[in-house]
Parts: sequence; structure tokens; C-alpha cells
Amino acid sequence: AGITVKDCKIGPSPEWMQNYLRAAGINPKNNLVDITNFVLFELGQPLHAFDADKIEGGKIVVRNCEEGTEFVTLDGVERTLSAADLMIANTVKPMCLAGVFGGEESGVTETTVDVFLESAYFNPVSIRKSSKRHTLKTDAPFRYERGADPLVVEYAAKRAALLIQEIAG
Repeated sequence: AGITVKDCKIGPSPEWMQNYLRAAGINPKNNLVDITNFVLFELGQPLHAFDADKIEGGKIVVRNCEEGTEFVTLDGVERTLSAADLMIANTVKPMCLAGVFGGEESGVTETTVDVFLESAYFNPVSIRKSSKRHTLKTDAPFRYERGADPLVVEYAAKRAALLIQEIAG
């Protein structure tokens, strides 16, 4: 499921949300990223927020990439992808290692105005293999590897969109 939310105002999240995230072991970043983490812990559904302006071609494509594709993740590390890695891509290039880790060029920054929220169900085995292949252990693959609930996908996206409307303008 995907939802575009326009005219967001990036800033700190409310104190109650920051406290919730800290109690869950997460350092607050900004209101948009904090909302995706809050919904992850509230509903068990991983979400990813993309800067909508960085979605080249204005279209999201879920696909496997070519063997040997170079990809820089949000942590600034360049990774060599396998043809078995599932990617969230735009019409030009990969933006996110699906269910595992976002890409450096597609994430939300302090200049983001429009956001595309992605909520999905991924094959647990595929996610586990990609996570292990790239030694990326984050909250998202932890949930997907154990079988996230496919019936929560749309609800979680709507919950996050409503929180963005309330907290980010």
C-alpha cells in the first residue's frame, strides 16, 4: 500500500512520541521518521517514508535488481546487490532494499515537503536472506522474517498518514 502526503512540515515529534520511542530503544529523528517508527512498535508493521520529490518518473516499481548493482543505503555504505534482492525502485534506479533498509538518496530530510509512505508484506525467507547477505539487522527485517501480518498493511499506512496530518501539518 502507498499513500502520498503533501505539504508536510519537518520538525521534532511531540514529546509523548519521543518518550515512547526512547522507551522502545529508538532515538527520535524527526516527526516523519518518528511516526513510521511509532507505527512499527504500535502495530508491528514496518513502514518506509520516501521523499516523494526523489521518486524519479513519479512511479514506484517493486522488482529484483541486476546482479552486481551498486546501491548506497541510509547508513552511507555502498553495497553490491544480488539479483535475489527485492528492491523498491523508481523508473530509473533502486531506492530501498525492500523490507530491509532504505537508500541514501530517497529518505526523508529536513527539506522534504511531500512524502510517499510505503507499507507492504514481503516473503519472510526473501527478507531474511537479503538481511543476512548484507549483514543488516534492523527492526523491519526482524518483523518480516517472523511473518508480519498482511492484513495490517493498509491500516498501518492509513494510521501513519493520519498521524502525519496531525503532527506534520
